[in-house]
Amino acid sequence: MRQIPAGLRANASPPASRTFRRRAARLADAVRERRALELLYGGAWRVVHPHAIGRMGTGRLGLLTWQTAGLARGPGDPGEGWRMFDVARIEGTRALRAHFAPRPRGGPAWTAGIDTPLAEVPPRAEALAELAAPAAGTALPGVASA
Repeated sequence: MRQIPAGLRANASPPASRTFRRRAARLADAVRERRALELLYGGAWRVVHPHAIGRMGTGRLGLLTWQTAGLARGPGDPGEGWRMFDVARIEGTRALRAHFAPRPRGGPAWTAGIDTPLAEVPPRAEALAELAAPAAGTALPGVASA
């Protein structure tokens, strides 16, 4: 019987490949930048707004998203809603030009399923305030400064 080294859980993920680490880093950047993505998952493309990435209770890396388009779960499912994706099972990603405002949080444990977030979007009110108040000394395109 194989011995599990001290400090490792029996269900811990195997060491990540360089490709996996790069994908995880790109996904974390998309979360921080609030960048919409297309994900190829289960053989189907889906458009998502990534809200958090981190370790799930299983030890695997998960991506919590708000899915806006793509394959639904089944009949009667509109296809839009919260989805958790296992990062190791994501077959491809494409960053879109669109950015998004975070969805409202459902409480302090809003990243349900993610025990240890590596990156997460700010609360909705904070993100909207950031959009409403451009940085000091910068003007919006096409608007003259006072």
